[in-house]
Amino acid sequence: MKGFFLGVIITLVVIYAGFYLFVSQGMFPIGADNPPGKMERKYANMAMDEYVDKHMPKGENPVEANSANLMEGAMTYEKHCALCHGGGKERTSPLAHKFSPPVPQIIQRIPHDEDAHLWWVTKHGIRMTGMPSWDGVLSDDDMWKVIAFVKHSDKLPPDVQAMWQQAAQGPSTTNEVTPKANQPKK
Repeated sequence: MKGFFLGVIITLVVIYAGFYLFVSQGMFPIGADNPPGKMERKYANMAMDEYVDKHMPKGENPVEANSANLMEGAMTYEKHCALCHGGGKERTSPLAHKFSPPVPQIIQRIPHDEDAHLWWVTKHGIRMTGMPSWDGVLSDDDMWKVIAFVKHSDKLPPDVQAMWQQAAQGPSTTNEVTPKANQPKK
């Protein structure tokens, strides 16, 4: 029995040492253009889903999916989300496969996650994926409106669809900021 435990301990030490050498010698591919392995995807997604499900708020989206809220959600989505996740102008973002893991194209493939799950991810982000935390940039209400828009983007009322397409074509989809030096003085 003593030999068995010694064998288990030695095996664990050898596995750890091998992993340490692999990582410390620069053999683990960290570039965003190197796709993650099957095991990395499986366990990273499992960890993310379990953590978010445990910490997300309970209940339904507090924002009603009416035309006014969907329009506001569409405008906010085009301004802040479309570049990475695809939008009204380009359903597939040119950045879709430039992140690791690839950015979900949520207009093409509407997420089946609960609204609260998507809200938590939007508010807090997912580290080491490029998904930022929007807390302090967007209000909670704005995030809920974006989620309502995304979840209904395949069945928008005609007025919202037309406004979204028009907004996606215009200059308001950029995040340009006017430097303070060029702003008129009050």
